[in-house]
Amino acid sequence: MIVFRLVWRSALRRRRLFVWNVLVPLLLLAPVATSQAAAPHRAVVFGVFIVFFGAFGSAIPAIRDARDGWLDEVFRAGCAPARWLLERTLAEATLDMVQISPSLLFLLWSRGEPGAAIPVFLSAVVTLWFANLIGPLVAAWVRSLAEAALVSSALSLLLLHFAGFFRPPAPGWSQTLAVWNPYAPLRTALRAAASAAPVEWIMWPASLLFVAAFTVLAARLSAVWSRRLRWPPR
Repeated sequence: MIVFRLVWRSALRRRRLFVWNVLVPLLLLAPVATSQAAAPHRAVVFGVFIVFFGAFGSAIPAIRDARDGWLDEVFRAGCAPARWLLERTLAEATLDMVQISPSLLFLLWSRGEPGAAIPVFLSAVVTLWFANLIGPLVAAWVRSLAEAALVSSALSLLLLHFAGFFRPPAPGWSQTLAVWNPYAPLRTALRAAASAAPVEWIMWPASLLFVAAFTVLAARLSAVWSRRLRWPPR
């Protein structure tokens, strides 16, 4: 777990940044949690923030590591691309979860819904895992921080849309996409936490299966797409 330890040690050494990554989400999301906005609107704000928190925090550092040459040295040292991807994703997702947890706890406390804690935290883990997993894939196909931010934003918003965050999916192909969407569990859990409604567990199995299959596919093809992360491009 060398890559995992490196990511965590690097984060803990930058103590001020670590604290800001805890405080900023809390300061931005706490007013939303206690507002009189409708439950679906509060769920949208939390969902967008969590997804962007993971996607941006994964794609942009991957670009920076590639351009600095550090990533190429890691691969030259014998670390397999699949191992790097999985360990890095695990470390980044765990780190993001620690930093976003106070905001989620505040939402649960403000609405008095402790029963929704398990689905909220489980769905956040799945969401952050997937968001951090696609970060290096985005970085492999762009060549600047601006492009990484743009593509991450567009892809995240597209997935959030098809998950039903912005409007309920209509019967047909959009509903099918919502069932298999990796962010669908987060939508159901956040809406339950914000409105005291029961969690719609029916969407969870297909979403989890998709995330698992995508993880395996990304790891199996890592030797191919990771070549584009080396600087200069190969």
